[in-house]
Amino acid sequence: MNTKTMKHDGFFMVAFWQLMVFVMLILVIWANEMLNLSSLWFNTSSEDPNFYRGCALTISVIIIAIVTVGQTHLQQKRIIKELVVVCSGCRKMRVDTKVWAHLDHYLQDNSLAKISHGLCPKCYQIAIKDADDYRKQSSSADGQGESKK
Repeated sequence: MNTKTMKHDGFFMVAFWQLMVFVMLILVIWANEMLNLSSLWFNTSSEDPNFYRGCALTISVIIIAIVTVGQTHLQQKRIIKELVVVCSGCRKMRVDTKVWAHLDHYLQDNSLAKISHGLCPKCYQIAIKDADDYRKQSSSADGQGESKK
């Protein structure tokens, strides 16, 4: 993966900035150990640097960083990032070479997206026209049926 691709890869950018936050946290831990920031900021008694405490906190931050970036990776895997093949006839999508599924079922099972149905403005106008045509046909059919009686 080249650097141009990495800049546009969503997971890479999220992982990079998460890593930067954890690096800054580790720097704050060691700045506190070496400069005794609490005594400077809160005017408390000065302590000698405690390397064991600094190492323990650094290891804790590294473990939390691994869990956080790993969880982000698992969430990103659930997001569709590749070409989706959709049947132009029935609107099913290809899940595997021989398996096809309805798009809304696939998204519901393989992403964090919540599915809702609606009509775009063009389809809404078509649906309204179809409903009006149906009503006109129904009323004319009812009118013809009554005149025959």
